[in-house]
Amino acid sequence: MTEAAPQPTAIGPFVVLRKLGEGAMGVVYAGYDLALDRKVALKLVRPSLLGNEAARERMIREAQAMARLSHPHVVQVYQVGAHERSLYMAMEHIEGETLGSWLRAHTRPWPLVLRTICDAGRGLAAAHAAGLVHRDFKPDNVLVDAGGRARVVDFGLVQASEGADESADEVTEEPPQTTLPSGQVSGERSGGVRWSARLTQRGNALGTPLYMSPEQHFGQTVGPYSDQYSFALTLYEALYGEHPFCSDSWEGIRQQIRAGMLPQPPPGSAVPWRLFKVISRGLAFRPEDRWPSLTAMIAALEHDPWRRPLGIAAVVGLLGLASAASYAVASRQAQEPPRCGAVTHQLAGVWDGGRAEAVASAFTATRAEFAQDALDRVKSRLDDYAQSWIDESRAVCEAHVSGSQTGRMIDLRSACLGRRKAHLAALVDVFAAADRDVVEHAVQAVAALPSISACDDPEGLVRGAAPPDDPRTAAQVEALRERLARADVLESTGQFEPGLALVRGVRAEADAVAHAPLSAEAALIEGKLQLGAANPGEAEAALVRAIRLGISHDMHAVAAEAAAVRVFVLGEGLSRHAEAFAAEVFAEALIERAHDDGRLAALLSNNLGAVHDLQGNTDRARAYFERTIAGLERRPGPPDPLIAITHHNLGNMYFDRNDFAQAREHYALARQLFTAIVGDAHPFVAHALAGLGDADAGRGEDERALANYEQALRRMEAAYGMRHLYLLQPLAGLGRVHARRGQVAAAEQAFARAVTMADALGLSHPMLAPVLEGQADLAVARGARDRARALYERAAEVYRASGDVEAERRAVLRARDLAPAAK
Repeated sequence: MTEAAPQPTAIGPFVVLRKLGEGAMGVVYAGYDLALDRKVALKLVRPSLLGNEAARERMIREAQAMARLSHPHVVQVYQVGAHERSLYMAMEHIEGETLGSWLRAHTRPWPLVLRTICDAGRGLAAAHAAGLVHRDFKPDNVLVDAGGRARVVDFGLVQASEGADESADEVTEEPPQTTLPSGQVSGERSGGVRWSARLTQRGNALGTPLYMSPEQHFGQTVGPYSDQYSFALTLYEALYGEHPFCSDSWEGIRQQIRAGMLPQPPPGSAVPWRLFKVISRGLAFRPEDRWPSLTAMIAALEHDPWRRPLGIAAVVGLLGLASAASYAVASRQAQEPPRCGAVTHQLAGVWDGGRAEAVASAFTATRAEFAQDALDRVKSRLDDYAQSWIDESRAVCEAHVSGSQTGRMIDLRSACLGRRKAHLAALVDVFAAADRDVVEHAVQAVAALPSISACDDPEGLVRGAAPPDDPRTAAQVEALRERLARADVLESTGQFEPGLALVRGVRAEADAVAHAPLSAEAALIEGKLQLGAANPGEAEAALVRAIRLGISHDMHAVAAEAAAVRVFVLGEGLSRHAEAFAAEVFAEALIERAHDDGRLAALLSNNLGAVHDLQGNTDRARAYFERTIAGLERRPGPPDPLIAITHHNLGNMYFDRNDFAQAREHYALARQLFTAIVGDAHPFVAHALAGLGDADAGRGEDERALANYEQALRRMEAAYGMRHLYLLQPLAGLGRVHARRGQVAAAEQAFARAVTMADALGLSHPMLAPVLEGQADLAVARGARDRARALYERAAEVYRASGDVEAERRAVLRARDLAPAAK
């Protein structure tokens, strides 16, 4: 027996953290992608499986095909590459458990089991549509995450379905009769089957004997219908609690399969007989006798002929409206209970193929260089959000059908989902009419969508504000909430003035209907919009109102967000630093009561870091910024843009302290994260490049500084046009570095362009002052003392307006030194 190979420290560009598991195809490690700042799963294929170049090329080709497959119920493959004598695949890291473990952990109601496995089947069907066959579908190759979403994993035996005949060295017409060793009884519920029957077999026949199709057992052509057979076996075992085939040997299993010995469901099973009929067809010995496709089989599984259209219409209407009328009472009025599969159509017209095309057209029409990158990321995130909404809606429906929750709780969850749907609809509407500014903020706006998981928080929902008792008032409140959702979307996409106009009208109507919870929501959104519009006094007044109303009416999430934003308004907008720090404990308590998913806590930490940075407290600022990053990294789903922004904030902080090495490290991380999260062409990347230029200039690395400044300038020009405030930073940097290198003409050109642009825009921004000083220094060098004095004096005025007393004094002294001598 050979010794196990030592654990590698790195595989390709990924750091290896720990071993997750091992199977016949290889070893899986937990890894970390430093470039994109995310966890990954690293599968290292056994070298013995790559005995010839043809096998290696096939596995690379198939892994690359998997990387092109993106589906919510398939683990995402990021990268494939060579490692020593082997190959590796870097995949999405899923925090969850195998389907087998999930089934053993609790007794699950059969509708939930069916839904979960059908979701995995949808992922498998997507692979089939892409021309791929799994060949080893089983409970251990399905992961169920903490939210209950199933994903198909370990396509280690996958093959392209085109030309699917096995080569002679992979399978023989009659695999050898292998006796499975006894004495190793699985801890799983296995119906007496030995552990070895559940392990993937290597050699002539590829697959796991208990879940292999007849084609795999008997050396015939393998295709999508083979995966259908394995899917049916998995579903049978999950629904009925035992595997249909029980034998200690491979040959015994093959005999049962050949004989078509499918046992009847256990007596007393609550699973409808119609499902057994569907599964039986999926387990037909001949492929042509099975369902025409896995998609067709899933449709048959989810079709219940006893559900009447009225029942379906009832749940569709109620989930979409989410009004104050009781979900439970209204559903009982239907002739039959609702069919939960209908929730998949609830987002029609909100986020579907037509709306996606409209968003794509609007983004493309902006002609922004970063529009396609933004579109790709926005569509992916909206797809995930929509799927989460559908999953949660289905769970609400099933809880109602099974009677596992009270009508009151069903009402609260439905109303919560209705608000999330309104928010999603408002965001898609804004995207469908997007301009360049909307596209720039699009990824951030999707990341700011309210959490779906909050709709499955019984404690938080029960503590929340109840809708008005009067149905007419309740309907009016819901209509106003839809307008508030649009105002919130306008804030997250940087459209502050239109958002303020909208929210003021909603606030007045909310006050008129005297529904305080709605007034609290309006006050929070108004406060954020006033902050974005640079009105800190008005922002603080609105946020204080939101906090007071939120606390009074148990709207802890509203009060918590208002408190977190107010910390920034007090410290940065109003320079009331002591009040901002004093509000920390209060804001933390509200966030704790809100059962936050991590984003509010991260927002508060970032805001406190910014205020401590303004106070010059580097250690405290760094601690809060690092807390922000750590909290956001723990959140599920795609990375939040706030992670990159926080690294950029750290870069600014270190740069202001002349710690250029640390500044460069964080600017570089910010660039990597911005590239991954919003795309390489996005203007946020240009800001990180300008920061890198500043850090390099501070370290005296002029060549690198010039390269970064020039790249930042080109990208900003492409994003913002030839005249924009943001161009001041790279232009000022270019002027300073050229001047230091004695390249006077180039320095003059950069400085002059910056000043001309600022004058044309009517800007008196702090970034203009160093440009004016740079021009003055050049004027001194060529003996133009009067011009230099005038430039220093103007720089002092800009510094004075920004509150930079020390810089103002320096510029004043330089101007005085150039004053004409008294006669």
